[in-house]
Amino acid sequence: MSVRRSLAWYLSAQVVTAAFIFGGAVAMARLLTPIEMGIYAVAFAISGVVGIITAGGTAAYVIRERELGPGQIETAFMVNAALCVALAAALVALSYPAAAFLGNGGVGDVMRVLALRPLLMILEFRPSAMLQRDMQFKRVSLIATTQAGVNVAGMIALALAGFSYMSMAYATVAASAVSALLYNAFGREHCSLRMSVAHWRTIATFGARMLSISGVAMLATRVSEVVMGRLLGLASLGIFTRASQISDLLYVNVYGACARIAFVKMAQDDREAGSVHDTYRRSLEMITALLWPALAGIAVLSYPVIQIVYGERWLGAALPLSLLMVAQMIHLAFSMSLELFVLKDETAKQTKLEFARAAVSLFFFTIGSLVSIGAAAAAKITEAAFGWALYKPHIQRLTEVASAELWSVYSRSAAATAAAIAPALLLMAWTGWSPHTPVPMIAAAVTAGVALWLAALHWLRHPLRDEIVGFATSRMARDRSG
Repeated sequence: MSVRRSLAWYLSAQVVTAAFIFGGAVAMARLLTPIEMGIYAVAFAISGVVGIITAGGTAAYVIRERELGPGQIETAFMVNAALCVALAAALVALSYPAAAFLGNGGVGDVMRVLALRPLLMILEFRPSAMLQRDMQFKRVSLIATTQAGVNVAGMIALALAGFSYMSMAYATVAASAVSALLYNAFGREHCSLRMSVAHWRTIATFGARMLSISGVAMLATRVSEVVMGRLLGLASLGIFTRASQISDLLYVNVYGACARIAFVKMAQDDREAGSVHDTYRRSLEMITALLWPALAGIAVLSYPVIQIVYGERWLGAALPLSLLMVAQMIHLAFSMSLELFVLKDETAKQTKLEFARAAVSLFFFTIGSLVSIGAAAAAKITEAAFGWALYKPHIQRLTEVASAELWSVYSRSAAATAAAIAPALLLMAWTGWSPHTPVPMIAAAVTAGVALWLAALHWLRHPLRDEIVGFATSRMARDRSG
Protein backbone atom coordinates (compact mmCIF):
# COMPACT_ATOMS: atom_id res chain seq x y z
CA MET A 1 0.00 0.00 0.00
CA SER A 2 1.39 3.47 -0.89
CA VAL A 3 2.24 5.98 1.80
CA ARG A 4 -0.54 8.30 0.59
CA ARG A 5 -3.18 5.57 0.70
CA SER A 6 -1.87 4.33 4.04
CA LEU A 7 -2.08 7.83 5.45
CA ALA A 8 -5.56 8.33 4.03
CA TRP A 9 -6.81 5.07 5.54
CA TYR A 10 -5.16 5.59 8.88
CA LEU A 11 -6.13 9.25 9.22
CA SER A 12 -9.72 8.45 8.27
CA ALA A 13 -9.84 5.77 10.94
CA GLN A 14 -8.25 8.08 13.49
CA VAL A 15 -10.81 10.79 12.73
CA VAL A 16 -13.64 8.31 13.27
CA THR A 17 -11.94 6.99 16.41
CA ALA A 18 -11.46 10.51 17.71
CA ALA A 19 -15.13 11.25 17.03
CA PHE A 20 -16.13 8.14 19.02
CA ILE A 21 -13.85 9.08 21.92
CA PHE A 22 -14.96 12.70 21.87
CA GLY A 23 -18.62 11.71 21.83
CA GLY A 24 -17.99 9.32 24.69
CA ALA A 25 -16.20 12.02 26.69
CA VAL A 26 -19.13 14.39 26.22
CA ALA A 27 -21.63 11.74 27.29
CA MET A 28 -19.61 10.70 30.34
CA ALA A 29 -19.18 14.33 31.42
CA ARG A 30 -22.98 14.62 31.40
CA LEU A 31 -23.53 11.30 33.18
CA LEU A 32 -20.79 11.37 35.83
CA THR A 33 -19.58 13.93 38.35
CA PRO A 34 -16.03 15.37 38.59
CA ILE A 35 -15.28 13.12 41.60
CA GLU A 36 -16.39 10.01 39.68
CA MET A 37 -14.22 11.01 36.74
CA GLY A 38 -11.37 11.68 39.15
CA ILE A 39 -11.58 8.18 40.67
CA TYR A 40 -11.17 6.55 37.27
CA ALA A 41 -8.51 9.06 36.20
CA VAL A 42 -6.27 8.44 39.23
CA ALA A 43 -6.72 4.65 38.96
CA PHE A 44 -5.81 4.83 35.28
CA ALA A 45 -2.82 7.03 36.15
CA ILE A 46 -1.52 4.54 38.73
CA SER A 47 -2.03 1.75 36.21
CA GLY A 48 0.02 3.80 33.77
CA VAL A 49 2.82 4.19 36.31
CA VAL A 50 2.95 0.43 36.77
CA GLY A 51 2.49 -0.03 33.03
CA ILE A 52 5.92 1.37 32.21
CA ILE A 53 7.18 -2.20 32.44
CA THR A 54 5.42 -2.90 29.13
CA ALA A 55 6.96 0.13 27.41
CA GLY A 56 9.82 -2.01 26.16
CA GLY A 57 9.01 -1.39 22.52
CA THR A 58 8.93 -5.00 21.36
CA ALA A 59 6.50 -4.05 18.58
CA ALA A 60 8.82 -1.24 17.47
CA TYR A 61 11.65 -3.78 17.37
CA VAL A 62 9.64 -6.01 15.02
CA ILE A 63 8.73 -3.07 12.76
CA ARG A 64 12.24 -1.63 12.66
CA GLU A 65 14.29 -4.76 11.91
CA ARG A 66 15.70 -4.86 8.38
CA GLU A 67 15.16 -8.63 8.16
CA LEU A 68 13.30 -10.83 10.63
CA GLY A 69 15.41 -13.92 11.12
CA PRO A 70 14.37 -17.26 12.63
CA GLY A 71 13.13 -16.94 16.18
CA GLN A 72 13.03 -13.13 16.36
CA ILE A 73 9.25 -12.68 16.30
CA GLU A 74 8.88 -15.66 18.66
CA THR A 75 11.31 -14.11 21.14
CA ALA A 76 9.59 -10.72 20.90
CA PHE A 77 6.26 -12.43 21.58
CA MET A 78 7.67 -14.20 24.64
CA VAL A 79 9.19 -11.02 26.07
CA ASN A 80 5.96 -9.09 25.54
CA ALA A 81 3.88 -11.86 27.14
CA ALA A 82 6.12 -11.98 30.21
CA LEU A 83 5.88 -8.22 30.68
CA CYS A 84 2.09 -8.22 30.30
CA VAL A 85 1.65 -10.97 32.88
CA ALA A 86 3.92 -9.08 35.28
CA LEU A 87 1.87 -5.92 34.74
CA ALA A 88 -1.42 -7.69 35.47
CA ALA A 89 -0.04 -9.17 38.70
CA ALA A 90 1.40 -5.81 39.78
CA LEU A 91 -1.91 -4.01 39.23
CA VAL A 92 -3.79 -6.46 41.42
CA ALA A 93 -1.14 -6.36 44.14
CA LEU A 94 -0.97 -2.54 44.22
CA SER A 95 -4.71 -1.92 44.01
CA TYR A 96 -5.18 -2.29 47.78
CA PRO A 97 -2.44 0.09 49.03
CA ALA A 98 -3.35 2.60 46.28
CA ALA A 99 -6.95 2.71 47.49
CA ALA A 100 -5.78 3.22 51.05
CA PHE A 101 -3.32 5.98 50.06
CA LEU A 102 -5.97 7.96 48.20
CA GLY A 103 -8.74 7.19 50.67
CA ASN A 104 -11.14 5.75 48.11
CA GLY A 105 -11.87 2.05 47.59
CA GLY A 106 -13.13 2.68 44.09
CA VAL A 107 -9.56 3.30 42.93
CA GLY A 108 -8.64 -0.29 43.81
CA ASP A 109 -11.76 -1.70 42.16
CA VAL A 110 -10.91 0.02 38.87
CA MET A 111 -7.28 -1.15 38.97
CA ARG A 112 -8.27 -4.78 39.48
CA VAL A 113 -10.54 -4.71 36.44
CA LEU A 114 -7.89 -2.96 34.33
CA ALA A 115 -5.48 -5.78 35.23
CA LEU A 116 -7.29 -7.93 32.65
CA ARG A 117 -6.31 -5.65 29.78
CA PRO A 118 -2.60 -6.55 29.49
CA LEU A 119 -3.50 -10.25 29.43
CA LEU A 120 -5.68 -9.63 26.37
CA MET A 121 -2.91 -7.60 24.74
CA ILE A 122 -0.72 -10.72 24.67
CA LEU A 123 -3.04 -12.29 22.11
CA GLU A 124 -2.91 -9.40 19.66
CA PHE A 125 0.83 -8.70 19.77
CA ARG A 126 2.03 -10.79 16.83
CA PRO A 127 -0.68 -9.94 14.26
CA SER A 128 -0.66 -6.27 15.31
CA ALA A 129 3.11 -5.84 14.94
CA MET A 130 3.29 -7.73 11.64
CA LEU A 131 0.35 -5.90 10.06
CA GLN A 132 2.03 -2.58 10.86
CA ARG A 133 5.39 -3.80 9.55
CA ASP A 134 3.70 -4.79 6.29
CA MET A 135 1.91 -1.40 6.14
CA GLN A 136 -1.50 -3.08 6.23
CA PHE A 137 -3.06 0.07 7.65
CA LYS A 138 -6.49 -0.63 6.22
CA ARG A 139 -6.86 -3.64 8.50
CA VAL A 140 -5.27 -1.85 11.45
CA SER A 141 -7.58 1.13 10.93
CA LEU A 142 -10.74 -0.96 10.86
CA ILE A 143 -9.74 -2.71 14.07
CA ALA A 144 -8.88 0.53 15.88
CA THR A 145 -12.18 2.12 14.86
CA THR A 146 -14.20 -0.89 15.99
CA GLN A 147 -12.37 -1.01 19.30
CA ALA A 148 -13.11 2.66 19.95
CA GLY A 149 -16.77 2.21 19.08
CA VAL A 150 -17.15 -0.75 21.44
CA ASN A 151 -15.40 1.13 24.22
CA VAL A 152 -17.55 4.24 23.93
CA ALA A 153 -20.84 2.37 23.48
CA GLY A 154 -20.03 0.11 26.41
CA MET A 155 -19.15 2.81 28.90
CA ILE A 156 -22.21 4.91 28.02
CA ALA A 157 -24.54 1.92 28.36
CA LEU A 158 -22.96 0.88 31.65
CA ALA A 159 -23.04 4.42 33.02
CA LEU A 160 -26.73 4.68 32.17
CA ALA A 161 -27.22 1.35 33.97
CA GLY A 162 -25.70 2.86 37.12
CA PHE A 163 -22.16 1.43 37.11
CA SER A 164 -20.65 4.89 37.75
CA TYR A 165 -16.85 5.08 37.35
CA MET A 166 -16.64 1.30 36.91
CA SER A 167 -18.41 1.64 33.56
CA MET A 168 -15.21 2.98 31.99
CA ALA A 169 -13.10 0.14 33.40
CA TYR A 170 -15.47 -2.59 32.20
CA ALA A 171 -15.81 -0.99 28.76
CA THR A 172 -12.03 -0.70 28.36
CA VAL A 173 -11.56 -4.41 29.01
CA ALA A 174 -14.44 -5.36 26.69
CA ALA A 175 -12.97 -3.24 23.89
CA SER A 176 -9.55 -4.84 24.39
CA ALA A 177 -11.13 -8.28 24.03
CA VAL A 178 -12.77 -7.24 20.75
CA SER A 179 -9.46 -5.83 19.51
CA ALA A 180 -7.64 -9.09 20.27
CA LEU A 181 -10.28 -11.11 18.43
CA LEU A 182 -10.18 -8.85 15.37
CA TYR A 183 -6.39 -8.79 15.14
CA ASN A 184 -6.34 -12.57 15.18
CA ALA A 185 -9.05 -12.67 12.52
CA PHE A 186 -7.56 -10.04 10.17
CA GLY A 187 -3.98 -11.14 10.75
CA ARG A 188 -4.57 -14.85 11.08
CA GLU A 189 -1.57 -15.63 8.87
CA HIS A 190 0.61 -14.19 11.64
CA CYS A 191 -1.12 -15.90 14.57
CA SER A 192 0.99 -18.25 16.64
CA LEU A 193 1.75 -18.97 20.28
CA ARG A 194 5.27 -20.21 19.57
CA MET A 195 7.94 -18.75 21.83
CA SER A 196 11.71 -18.64 21.72
CA VAL A 197 14.62 -17.30 23.76
CA ALA A 198 17.05 -17.23 20.84
CA HIS A 199 17.31 -13.42 20.65
CA TRP A 200 16.38 -12.46 24.18
CA ARG A 201 19.59 -10.52 24.83
CA THR A 202 19.14 -8.32 21.76
CA ILE A 203 15.47 -7.68 22.44
CA ALA A 204 16.07 -7.16 26.16
CA THR A 205 18.74 -4.54 25.40
CA PHE A 206 16.47 -2.78 22.90
CA GLY A 207 13.54 -3.04 25.32
CA ALA A 208 15.53 -1.62 28.22
CA ARG A 209 16.47 1.39 26.14
CA MET A 210 12.91 1.92 24.95
CA LEU A 211 11.67 1.51 28.52
CA SER A 212 14.05 4.20 29.71
CA ILE A 213 12.75 6.53 26.98
CA SER A 214 9.00 6.11 26.59
CA GLY A 215 8.69 4.58 30.05
CA VAL A 216 10.21 7.62 31.73
CA ALA A 217 7.92 9.97 29.81
CA MET A 218 4.89 7.85 30.72
CA LEU A 219 6.00 7.68 34.32
CA ALA A 220 6.33 11.46 34.57
CA THR A 221 2.85 11.98 33.10
CA ARG A 222 1.09 9.45 35.31
CA VAL A 223 2.92 10.41 38.49
CA SER A 224 1.95 14.03 37.78
CA GLU A 225 -1.72 13.04 37.69
CA VAL A 226 -1.40 11.11 40.95
CA VAL A 227 0.32 14.15 42.50
CA MET A 228 -2.50 16.43 41.39
CA GLY A 229 -5.13 14.03 42.74
CA ARG A 230 -3.34 14.00 46.09
CA LEU A 231 -2.64 17.77 46.32
CA LEU A 232 -5.75 19.30 44.73
CA GLY A 233 -8.25 16.45 45.22
CA LEU A 234 -9.90 13.94 42.92
CA ALA A 235 -12.53 16.45 41.77
CA SER A 236 -9.80 18.83 40.50
CA LEU A 237 -8.10 15.94 38.77
CA GLY A 238 -11.41 15.04 37.14
CA ILE A 239 -11.71 18.60 35.78
CA PHE A 240 -8.09 18.64 34.59
CA THR A 241 -8.52 15.34 32.76
CA ARG A 242 -11.43 16.81 30.80
CA ALA A 243 -8.97 19.36 29.39
CA SER A 244 -6.15 16.88 28.91
CA GLN A 245 -8.46 14.41 27.15
CA ILE A 246 -9.33 16.95 24.45
CA SER A 247 -5.63 17.78 24.17
CA ASP A 248 -4.63 14.13 23.90
CA LEU A 249 -7.43 13.39 21.46
CA LEU A 250 -5.84 15.43 18.70
CA TYR A 251 -2.27 14.62 19.66
CA VAL A 252 -2.65 10.87 20.02
CA ASN A 253 -5.14 10.18 17.24
CA VAL A 254 -4.12 12.57 14.46
CA TYR A 255 -0.44 13.07 15.28
CA GLY A 256 -0.12 9.43 16.31
CA ALA A 257 -1.42 8.30 12.92
CA CYS A 258 0.93 10.60 11.01
CA ALA A 259 3.94 9.66 13.14
CA ARG A 260 3.29 5.93 12.86
CA ILE A 261 3.11 6.02 9.08
CA ALA A 262 6.12 8.36 8.90
CA PHE A 263 8.05 5.92 11.11
CA VAL A 264 7.36 3.02 8.74
CA LYS A 265 8.31 5.17 5.73
CA MET A 266 11.49 6.47 7.41
CA ALA A 267 12.44 2.90 8.34
CA GLN A 268 12.04 1.94 4.70
CA ASP A 269 14.11 4.93 3.53
CA ASP A 270 16.79 4.19 6.10
CA ARG A 271 17.02 0.56 4.95
CA GLU A 272 17.15 1.43 1.26
CA ALA A 273 18.93 4.81 1.07
CA GLY A 274 20.45 5.35 4.51
CA SER A 275 18.84 8.80 4.86
CA VAL A 276 15.55 10.11 6.27
CA HIS A 277 16.10 13.79 5.43
CA ASP A 278 13.35 14.23 2.85
CA THR A 279 10.73 12.11 4.61
CA TYR A 280 11.33 13.77 7.99
CA ARG A 281 11.17 17.32 6.67
CA ARG A 282 8.05 16.64 4.61
CA SER A 283 6.38 14.83 7.52
CA LEU A 284 7.16 17.71 9.89
CA GLU A 285 5.72 20.20 7.40
CA MET A 286 2.53 18.17 7.09
CA ILE A 287 2.11 17.64 10.81
CA THR A 288 2.64 21.24 11.89
CA ALA A 289 0.54 22.73 9.07
CA LEU A 290 -2.31 20.34 9.85
CA LEU A 291 -2.29 20.33 13.65
CA TRP A 292 -1.04 23.75 14.70
CA PRO A 293 -4.19 25.50 13.39
CA ALA A 294 -6.45 22.97 15.14
CA LEU A 295 -4.61 23.25 18.45
CA ALA A 296 -4.40 27.04 18.32
CA GLY A 297 -8.07 27.30 17.36
CA ILE A 298 -9.14 25.23 20.36
CA ALA A 299 -6.89 27.33 22.61
CA VAL A 300 -8.68 30.49 21.44
CA LEU A 301 -12.18 28.97 21.69
CA SER A 302 -11.60 26.98 24.90
CA TYR A 303 -14.32 28.66 27.01
CA PRO A 304 -17.21 28.17 24.58
CA VAL A 305 -15.84 24.73 23.67
CA ILE A 306 -16.00 23.55 27.30
CA GLN A 307 -19.39 25.19 27.80
CA ILE A 308 -20.89 23.58 24.69
CA VAL A 309 -19.27 20.18 25.07
CA TYR A 310 -19.27 19.50 28.82
CA GLY A 311 -21.54 22.11 30.36
CA GLU A 312 -21.32 24.85 32.97
CA ARG A 313 -19.94 22.74 35.82
CA TRP A 314 -16.80 21.91 33.80
CA LEU A 315 -15.79 25.50 32.90
CA GLY A 316 -12.80 25.18 35.22
CA ALA A 317 -11.20 23.08 32.47
CA ALA A 318 -11.18 25.96 29.94
CA LEU A 319 -7.97 27.70 31.02
CA PRO A 320 -6.01 24.44 31.39
CA LEU A 321 -7.24 23.44 27.94
CA SER A 322 -5.85 26.62 26.34
CA LEU A 323 -2.49 26.17 28.03
CA LEU A 324 -2.25 22.48 27.14
CA MET A 325 -2.95 23.30 23.49
CA VAL A 326 -0.01 25.71 23.45
CA ALA A 327 2.20 23.05 25.04
CA GLN A 328 1.18 20.52 22.40
CA MET A 329 2.07 22.96 19.63
CA ILE A 330 5.59 23.22 21.02
CA HIS A 331 5.79 19.43 21.29
CA LEU A 332 4.98 19.13 17.60
CA ALA A 333 7.99 21.32 16.77
CA PHE A 334 10.23 18.39 17.73
CA SER A 335 7.86 15.60 16.74
CA MET A 336 9.01 12.12 15.74
CA SER A 337 12.13 12.38 17.89
CA LEU A 338 11.53 8.95 19.42
CA GLU A 339 11.16 7.38 15.99
CA LEU A 340 14.45 8.94 14.85
CA PHE A 341 16.44 7.65 17.81
CA VAL A 342 14.97 4.19 17.34
CA LEU A 343 15.81 4.12 13.63
CA LYS A 344 19.37 5.30 14.18
CA ASP A 345 19.87 2.92 17.11
CA GLU A 346 20.70 5.77 19.49
CA THR A 347 18.13 5.03 22.15
CA ALA A 348 20.85 5.02 24.82
CA LYS A 349 21.45 8.72 24.16
CA GLN A 350 17.76 9.49 24.26
CA THR A 351 17.50 7.86 27.67
CA LYS A 352 19.57 10.66 29.20
CA LEU A 353 17.48 13.29 27.44
CA GLU A 354 14.22 11.78 28.65
CA PHE A 355 15.39 11.56 32.25
CA ALA A 356 16.25 15.27 32.18
CA ARG A 357 12.95 16.15 30.51
CA ALA A 358 10.90 14.01 32.91
CA ALA A 359 12.60 15.55 35.94
CA VAL A 360 11.87 19.07 34.72
CA SER A 361 8.28 18.13 33.86
CA LEU A 362 7.51 16.55 37.23
CA PHE A 363 9.19 19.36 39.19
CA PHE A 364 7.28 22.19 37.54
CA PHE A 365 3.99 20.27 37.46
CA THR A 366 4.25 19.57 41.20
CA ILE A 367 4.94 23.24 41.89
CA GLY A 368 1.96 24.17 39.75
CA SER A 369 -0.27 21.64 41.53
CA LEU A 370 0.45 23.40 44.80
CA VAL A 371 -1.27 26.47 43.31
CA SER A 372 -4.07 25.48 40.90
CA ILE A 373 -4.90 23.34 37.88
CA GLY A 374 -4.20 26.36 35.68
CA ALA A 375 -0.69 26.70 37.08
CA ALA A 376 -0.14 22.96 36.62
CA ALA A 377 -1.18 23.26 32.96
CA ALA A 378 1.16 26.24 32.49
CA ALA A 379 3.99 24.03 33.75
CA LYS A 380 3.43 21.83 30.68
CA ILE A 381 4.44 24.77 28.46
CA THR A 382 7.72 25.09 30.36
CA GLU A 383 8.37 21.37 29.95
CA ALA A 384 7.58 21.50 26.22
CA ALA A 385 9.94 24.45 25.64
CA PHE A 386 12.70 22.65 27.54
CA GLY A 387 12.10 19.53 25.42
CA TRP A 388 12.37 21.50 22.18
CA ALA A 389 15.68 23.07 23.22
CA LEU A 390 16.93 19.65 24.27
CA TYR A 391 15.94 17.75 21.13
CA LYS A 392 16.40 20.24 18.28
CA PRO A 393 20.20 19.72 17.87
CA HIS A 394 19.79 15.94 17.87
CA ILE A 395 16.98 16.05 15.31
CA GLN A 396 19.19 18.10 13.00
CA ARG A 397 22.06 15.65 13.45
CA LEU A 398 19.99 12.51 12.86
CA THR A 399 18.05 13.84 9.88
CA GLU A 400 20.68 16.15 8.36
CA VAL A 401 17.97 18.82 8.21
CA ALA A 402 19.63 22.21 8.59
CA SER A 403 18.47 24.77 11.16
CA ALA A 404 17.35 27.08 8.36
CA GLU A 405 15.18 24.28 6.96
CA LEU A 406 13.49 23.75 10.35
CA TRP A 407 12.79 27.45 10.76
CA SER A 408 11.37 27.52 7.23
CA VAL A 409 8.98 24.72 8.21
CA TYR A 410 8.01 26.51 11.43
CA SER A 411 7.47 29.90 9.78
CA ARG A 412 5.32 28.56 6.92
CA SER A 413 3.13 26.51 9.27
CA ALA A 414 2.90 29.46 11.69
CA ALA A 415 1.70 31.70 8.85
CA ALA A 416 -1.00 29.19 7.92
CA THR A 417 -1.97 28.91 11.60
CA ALA A 418 -2.26 32.68 12.02
CA ALA A 419 -4.58 32.86 9.02
CA ALA A 420 -6.69 29.97 10.33
CA ILE A 421 -7.29 31.36 13.83
CA ALA A 422 -7.70 35.04 12.93
CA PRO A 423 -11.54 34.97 12.65
CA ALA A 424 -11.94 33.07 15.95
CA LEU A 425 -9.50 35.39 17.70
CA LEU A 426 -11.43 38.46 16.55
CA LEU A 427 -14.73 36.89 17.58
CA MET A 428 -13.58 35.99 21.10
CA ALA A 429 -12.02 39.42 21.63
CA TRP A 430 -15.29 41.03 20.53
CA THR A 431 -17.41 38.87 22.91
CA GLY A 432 -15.03 39.34 25.84
CA TRP A 433 -13.99 35.66 25.77
CA SER A 434 -17.46 34.68 26.88
CA PRO A 435 -18.22 30.95 27.26
CA HIS A 436 -21.73 31.77 26.01
CA THR A 437 -20.60 32.98 22.57
CA PRO A 438 -23.37 31.87 20.15
CA VAL A 439 -22.70 28.63 18.28
CA PRO A 440 -23.63 30.06 14.84
CA MET A 441 -21.02 32.78 15.29
CA ILE A 442 -18.40 30.20 16.30
CA ALA A 443 -19.30 28.04 13.30
CA ALA A 444 -18.96 31.03 10.97
CA ALA A 445 -15.57 31.93 12.44
CA VAL A 446 -14.32 28.35 12.09
CA THR A 447 -15.56 28.15 8.49
CA ALA A 448 -13.85 31.42 7.64
CA GLY A 449 -10.70 30.15 9.35
CA VAL A 450 -10.65 26.97 7.26
CA ALA A 451 -11.06 29.02 4.07
CA LEU A 452 -8.21 31.34 5.06
CA TRP A 453 -6.06 28.33 6.00
CA LEU A 454 -6.58 26.77 2.57
CA ALA A 455 -5.81 30.11 0.92
CA ALA A 456 -2.64 30.44 2.97
CA LEU A 457 -1.51 26.92 2.03
CA HIS A 458 -2.04 27.80 -1.63
CA TRP A 459 -0.22 31.13 -1.35
CA LEU A 460 2.69 29.53 0.51
CA ARG A 461 2.81 26.63 -1.99
CA HIS A 462 2.85 24.37 1.02
CA PRO A 463 3.37 20.61 0.48
CA LEU A 464 0.14 19.96 2.36
CA ARG A 465 -1.71 21.76 -0.42
CA ASP A 466 -0.25 19.31 -2.93
CA GLU A 467 -1.34 16.36 -0.78
CA ILE A 468 -4.88 17.73 -0.45
CA VAL A 469 -5.11 18.35 -4.21
CA GLY A 470 -3.60 14.95 -5.00
CA PHE A 471 -5.99 13.15 -2.67
CA ALA A 472 -9.02 15.03 -4.02
CA THR A 473 -7.97 14.39 -7.63
CA SER A 474 -7.42 10.66 -7.11
CA ARG A 475 -10.74 10.41 -5.27
CA MET A 476 -12.62 12.08 -8.10
CA ALA A 477 -10.88 9.85 -10.64
CA ARG A 478 -11.96 6.74 -8.70
CA ASP A 479 -15.52 8.06 -8.47
CA ARG A 480 -15.66 8.62 -12.24
CA SER A 481 -14.20 5.20 -13.00
CA GLY A 482 -16.60 3.57 -10.55
